Amino acid sequence: MLLHDYEITKVRRNLCNPEWIVSTAELSDDISEVFPYLNAVVKNAVYTPEAQNFNFKMDAGAISLMPREMIVGQVTCEEDAIKVLDYVKKVINDTWERRTRITPIYERKEEIKAKDILDFLPKTDCRDCGLPACFAFAVALLKGQKRLSDCPALSKVEFAQDKEALARLLQTVA
Repeated sequence: MLLHDYEITKVRRNLCNPEWIVSTAELSDDISEVFPYLNAVVKNAVYTPEAQNFNFKMDAGAISLMPREMIVGQVTCEEDAIKVLDYVKKVINDTWERRTRITPIYERKEEIKAKDILDFLPKTDCRDCGLPACFAFAVALLKGQKRLSDCPALSKVEFAQDKEALARLLQTVA
């Protein structure tokens, strides 16, 4: 186990959206050694090695990790922040336990955006995927709510290269 415990040291309202709170927790242990492994397994994260910082988003919040600190934002109450903190603690420790089977990534990865995915979609807004537009489909792909096979147009021969490129791109996201 790498991270034994945390203690919430600060809870405040989010300046951009007062309905959200931001919770800061002090970590009992230095977790910086796990960052390259998290960088390899947490999809769509942004790791900045020179700043010893690891950021990612979940449905239940935005997380920023530093060697001895974790910040959870975009949650509505302290109870939700605790759930996210507990979940991230588990992810950290599970990743650390599996590190011998993970190839760490030591350099910064950029976050993939829906626009990056949209570049490879047919852009016909045909709605065959069940969504109103290709951009909505791109967002759903990013969130793991849709698969490439949900877009019938991508099965056409003329989109084969785009589908292959998307498959490679999506290997780096959830």
